[in-house]
Amino acid sequence: MTGPVRGPQPLRPRGDAPPPKTFVRGAHEPFGIRWFGTTALPGQLRHLAAEAFASGQLDSRDWMRAQQPAELLNEVARVLDAPGEGGTLTERLGRDVWIDFVADVGDDGDVSSAVAGMVFSEYALQDGSGRVLPRGDLLIFGGDTAYPLSSAWETARRLTHPWNRVLERLGEPTRLRALLGIPGNHDWYDGLDGFGRLFRRDPLRDRLDQERDADLDEQFRLLQGPSPSESGRAFGRIYRQLHLDEVAASLGLLEDAVAGAFAVLAGRKVKRISRLWLIGYRAVQEASYWLLPLAPGLDVWGVDRELRTMDYRQRLFFNRRKAGAEAPRRMLVSPDPAIAMGEPNRPGAEILQACGLDLEKDPVCYLTGDSHHYERRAIGPSMHVIAGGGGAFLHGTRVRRHAPGQEPACAFPDQATSRRLAAHVPFRLVAGTGGLMLHALCAALAALQLWAFRRGALPGWIASGLVAALALLIMWEAVPKRRERPWATLGVAAAHAAVLALVPLGAALALSRLLPQPASALLDVALSAFAGPFVIGHYLLTLVVTGLEHHQAYAVLGHPGFKHFVRLRVRTDGRVEAWTIGKADTLGAGPPELIDRFEW
Repeated sequence: MTGPVRGPQPLRPRGDAPPPKTFVRGAHEPFGIRWFGTTALPGQLRHLAAEAFASGQLDSRDWMRAQQPAELLNEVARVLDAPGEGGTLTERLGRDVWIDFVADVGDDGDVSSAVAGMVFSEYALQDGSGRVLPRGDLLIFGGDTAYPLSSAWETARRLTHPWNRVLERLGEPTRLRALLGIPGNHDWYDGLDGFGRLFRRDPLRDRLDQERDADLDEQFRLLQGPSPSESGRAFGRIYRQLHLDEVAASLGLLEDAVAGAFAVLAGRKVKRISRLWLIGYRAVQEASYWLLPLAPGLDVWGVDRELRTMDYRQRLFFNRRKAGAEAPRRMLVSPDPAIAMGEPNRPGAEILQACGLDLEKDPVCYLTGDSHHYERRAIGPSMHVIAGGGGAFLHGTRVRRHAPGQEPACAFPDQATSRRLAAHVPFRLVAGTGGLMLHALCAALAALQLWAFRRGALPGWIASGLVAALALLIMWEAVPKRRERPWATLGVAAAHAAVLALVPLGAALALSRLLPQPASALLDVALSAFAGPFVIGHYLLTLVVTGLEHHQAYAVLGHPGFKHFVRLRVRTDGRVEAWTIGKADTLGAGPPELIDRFEW
C-alpha cells in the first residue's frame, strides 16, 4: 500500500501530460461508497434526519465555546513548542509557518492511504532552487471528513485507520503538529459527533503529553479500537466486482439497526469510539469554527455553515475581528466554494456575506473543497482555490465552454478529461459501478406497470403516468439550479421521465412476438432493469452537458483518480506561497507530481 517516502522525494511539474486511460481502484476494505447502492443509504437517511433537526433549530453549536484568537494561538504554540513572543504564529515560531490543506477525505481505504502518503511526505522542487517543501506544522481539513456520514466509526475506518497505518511506518514522530478542521455537510449528518471526537481539543491527551503516562497511553490506544485487518488485493477486487460489498453493507445496516433496537429495549448504551486522533497531531479547537493569527496582517478563519447558513455566533465572532482591522488579509477555510463550475455558488456567497467579505475588494485566499477536483482562479485581490481531492470520488471540472475571461488559471482534471469521463456515465450506471439499487427499482416499477396493463389499458396507462410523474418529481428535485433555470430543468426532466415510463412498454413490445407470454414477462422486467438505468444515466449526463448539475453524474463512476492536497508556506511578512501536489492515477505507479503553484 502507498506510503510516504523517507527523505524528500523529487517533485516534478505534471505539465500537460495526458492522464492514463485506465485507473487502479482500491481492493481492500473499506471500499469506496457506491452512491447508487446500499453503502450510500446511511448517509441519505441521516441527511433527511439532519435536515429535520436543523428545521427544528437543534444546533450542536449551542454547546461550543469558540476560543478567542489569542487563546487558540497559545494552544497551537504550545503544541508546536513555539517559545517566542508576539501576536501571530510566525512570531511565536520565529520562522515561516507551513500548512497542509486537504478536504473531502475518508472514502476508499486504499485511496485514503495513498493520499496520506502524499500529505506526510517531504518534496524537493526540481526547479534548480534546491528548495524542500517540509511537512506542514498545521494540518487543516476542509470538511467532509468521511463518507457517507462522518460518524466516529466511519471516520475511523475511512480516515484515521488508513492514515495512522501510514504514520506508523514513519516511526515515532520527532515533534508534534497541530490539527484543525471545519465541518462539511457529511459531518453534520452525524450531528458533529464524529467530527468532535477527532477535532475537539482533548484535555486528557494534553495531560498525557505532559506526564508521559504509559498506562494512560495504552488506554488511549484501546479507546480508538483495533485497525481492521486487510484482505489480499486479488480477493478484494473479486469481492467488489461481485458486489459483495453491497451485500455486506446491507447486512451491516441490518445488524446496526437490530443492535440499536436491543440496546434501547435493554436500557444499555450503544458502544462508540470515544476518541479519534492522528499519530503525532493534536486537536486544538473547542468549536467547529475558529480564528488563528498566522502572521502580521494575516489571519486564517475556519467557518461552519451547518446545513444551511452561518449562525449569529459566528457573525459576531468574525465581524468583531474584522472591525478591529488587526489583519486586513485573510485566509478563509470554507466548506463551500464561492465560485463552482465557473458560476457563483450560493452557499459560498452567503458565507462571504456573513463574514462581511467581498472577493473583488477584500484580499482573501479562499480555500475550500466540496467539489472533488482542483480549480484555482484569481478574483481581484483574492485567490479562490477549490482543493477537494483528499480521497472522495472524483467530480470532473466544468465541461461546457467558459465565458470569455472566466477560465480558471488551473483545473485538475482538465475540461477534455472531464468530458471524456462524463461520457462513460450511462454505461457505468448500467454496469452497476455506482450500485444496483436503481436496477432493482426499475425492475420493480416495470413489474408494476406490466401487471397493471394485464388488467386493462386504462389501469396500465394510469400506472405508467404515475411512474412518469414520480420520475419527473425526483428529477426536478435533483437539480439545484431548477429555480434559476426552470424551463431547461423541466424540459430535460420531463423528456427523460417520459422515456423512463415507456421503457417497460418498449421492452414488452419488442419481446412479445418472439417469446411466449410468461417468458416474455420475465425478460421484460429484466430488460427494464438495465434499460431504465441507462435512461437515468443519460439524464445525469445531460445535466452535466447543459450545466444544470455537475456532481451526481460523476458519483456513478466512483472514480479514484486525480487526488491532491495543497502545501502552503506563510512567510513572516504575511505573503503566501502554495504548491498543489497530487497524482492522476492515485493508486498507480509513479511519484506525486506538482499540479499547480501560486503566490498570494
